Amino acid sequence: MKNDRRDFLKLSAALSLGSAGGVGVVASAMPARVAAATGGSIMTPTALKYSPDATVEDSYPTNLPGVLPREQVLKLAEIELAAWLGKQKNSREMTQRAKKSSPFGVLGNHQKDWNNMPQNIYCERAYGNKFWDIDGNEYLDFCLGDTPDMYGHGGVNPAIKAAAAAMLENGVYTMAADEDGVVCCELMAKKFGLSHWMANLSASDSNRAVLAIARQVTGRNIIAVPNFTYHGNIDETQVFMPATGVLSRFHDMNIYQYPEVGDRTRVFTFNDLDSLEDVLRDRQVACVMMEPIMSNFGWAWPRDNFNEKAYQLCQKYGTKLAYDETHTLSAGPAGACGELGLQGKYDFWACGKAIASGVPTGVFGMDEEAAHELHRQTEAAGLFGEAAFGRLGTLLSGNTVSAKALRVTLEQVLTGEVYARVGVHVDAIVAGMSASIEKYAAPFLVEKMGNRIAYTFIPEKCYDPVSASVGIGFGGMFEFSHAYAWNRGIMIMPYFNMLIVTPQHEPADTQRWLLVWDDIVRILMGK
Repeated sequence: MKNDRRDFLKLSAALSLGSAGGVGVVASAMPARVAAATGGSIMTPTALKYSPDATVEDSYPTNLPGVLPREQVLKLAEIELAAWLGKQKNSREMTQRAKKSSPFGVLGNHQKDWNNMPQNIYCERAYGNKFWDIDGNEYLDFCLGDTPDMYGHGGVNPAIKAAAAAMLENGVYTMAADEDGVVCCELMAKKFGLSHWMANLSASDSNRAVLAIARQVTGRNIIAVPNFTYHGNIDETQVFMPATGVLSRFHDMNIYQYPEVGDRTRVFTFNDLDSLEDVLRDRQVACVMMEPIMSNFGWAWPRDNFNEKAYQLCQKYGTKLAYDETHTLSAGPAGACGELGLQGKYDFWACGKAIASGVPTGVFGMDEEAAHELHRQTEAAGLFGEAAFGRLGTLLSGNTVSAKALRVTLEQVLTGEVYARVGVHVDAIVAGMSASIEKYAAPFLVEKMGNRIAYTFIPEKCYDPVSASVGIGFGGMFEFSHAYAWNRGIMIMPYFNMLIVTPQHEPADTQRWLLVWDDIVRILMGK
């Protein structure tokens, strides 16, 4: 098990330091004896500045009264992982076979991202909020592909069913537009508050298109993002801010050592208006791209009207503001921007993953001014003019299958009724998890964001992503809680401690998870 444990616990510096319904945070009250022992605050490590030499230990929460020592938690995590891997014979053999034809033994990059385990997980089938691996193990799925299938796997989701029927009837793509595409743009204009819309195949593509358009219409080259942000596989956004300068997040990988990482990107601190104004003041920034609630590894919540004031600063300096709601779409039918009342206070909006119920689709909206300028410059550029805008989409953008899935998702899934129904289960889960925290006087926290729930191993709501990443408990509690859940047939998001609740969720699913969660808290508290 020595090598298995090494692989399981090996977390990169990028991970260690780095994402009834509605937006909300629910925290169990900090137990009185925890507050007394800590002065109401949990001490976190001092080595929290972004550093290329950071280790797991640098981000592990400290001074947590009553919690088992980290070394003991690691041993428990090792035991749980070993037990779970013992149920994965077929997946282990498939991993060995697959690595002969793929660098990581998987077709898609993110399929390997299960906490650096010594083998991959291979799915045989999935439906609703369940999936079965190739060893026949059944799981209650709170991961849901890290968001794409958050409205349910398979034909139980009406958008998936409609997309499959559209493909059988009309094929995938003719390169001609169709009415579904027109309806989608009309629906998004009404729902998300911007006048003009386009689509492509992923959130990364949508964000890339937004940056290209913003640069074109402003005549500027530089973009700005918050520290520890994530917006997909865009070179310029793969950055973090150490004590000095801006480094590529994966600084030791040649693929991210392009000049634009340093020359075309500026980094500011979320919730810090002075920091944002510093990067905007010389009027060189084309676009600020961020999430309304940061959600990379843990949640960092806006405070003191940061989003509204950020928009005012962008207007002051002629910079476009773009929101990426690929994760925060879960907050409500119109995303976190809708729940927070931000519509009309941004220039671009982008989303992917679940926007078409997992059928490969990314969308991006722009205001009237940007749309007019985009059209004018494209017309002036003549034939092949779109190439001047940094590839707004690939050939399959707006295809028949994606358009149908997007339309049905907008019409039948992204509704107040669906979110309210899911919200009943979310509230029950949060209440039960909070009760366990209170019962064992654990210095932990439970939060909700629409159909998402997160637990953290610190008792405080976070307003910056550094603190949020500490609360995940990388290097001990994180690994134990996940392995314990997996070993009992429950799948949790592998990047941090998050559960997504589908419209197919049942009260029995709630009770199944709450029993496991109660055990996790009890064990970590040494009870």
